[in-house]
Amino acid sequence: MMKNIFFSLAFMTSQFIFAQSGNRFAINDVLIKFPKEVELRDLNKVAGQYFFVDKAKSNIQVSVKNADKMEFYNAAFTKTELLDAFYRWDFDYWKTNSIGGEVKEISKDLDKNQILWEVTLKEGKTIFLFGILEDKLISISIHNARLSDEEQINFVTKVYRQISKYKK
Repeated sequence: MMKNIFFSLAFMTSQFIFAQSGNRFAINDVLIKFPKEVELRDLNKVAGQYFFVDKAKSNIQVSVKNADKMEFYNAAFTKTELLDAFYRWDFDYWKTNSIGGEVKEISKDLDKNQILWEVTLKEGKTIFLFGILEDKLISISIHNARLSDEEQINFVTKVYRQISKYKK
């Protein structure tokens, strides 16, 4: 009986967690504001990735990682060096894995602490924006074949520019 109650509560809690929708989400002490309402669909706790979808069926991923927990972290890095190491770490992963994707840098604006890049697979193109806020490494990506590259770039850029520390 107790086991059934536990599993029922676990199921209801998981449904509640993944049924959240809105345009503001706190992830790892960072407030993420979306330009329109999204629904949280999934969460990869190990990778710290949150997966959202909007009404236009855009697949959106956001992660906020503590820099000092990353395998490439070096306390001597400047903020710019840390962001570049984060970008190279993920870029190189996509470039060398066996799924046959094409990886390309779109732009690097280190004064604004942001790097835009893309991965193209047979399923389509995903646009990434990597940034840094204090000690947090931020990844925002969007995939929607119905949107132009410019619309997707504008979306991730707008989300990134609205990020702030979450005040509890």
